[in-house]
Amino acid sequence: MLIKLVDRGREGEAVLLGRLDAATAPKTWEVMEELTERFDRLVVNMAGLEYLTSDGLGVLKKTYMAMQQKSGTMTISHVKKTIMEVLEINGVTGWLEIES
Repeated sequence: MLIKLVDRGREGEAVLLGRLDAATAPKTWEVMEELTERFDRLVVNMAGLEYLTSDGLGVLKKTYMAMQQKSGTMTISHVKKTIMEVLEINGVTGWLEIES
């Protein structure tokens, strides 16, 4: 998993590349936690995300909750069809803001 950061001042965009699974989730959370502390608005760009497991969903949920706790916002963008199916099956689309 590689995370590229686009810094726009109070807004950050985390561009995810690779797999977000059990092996990569702990380090990904470390990076996302830093980003939640740094930005008021966080966009998680999934254009380069190839694979997502429940461990990865946990990272997304913790990131979302951390942003909510500080009255910030988190948006998911550029979600591939296969990743969207995982999000839908797990009920994430009901509470997570997703843009095309």
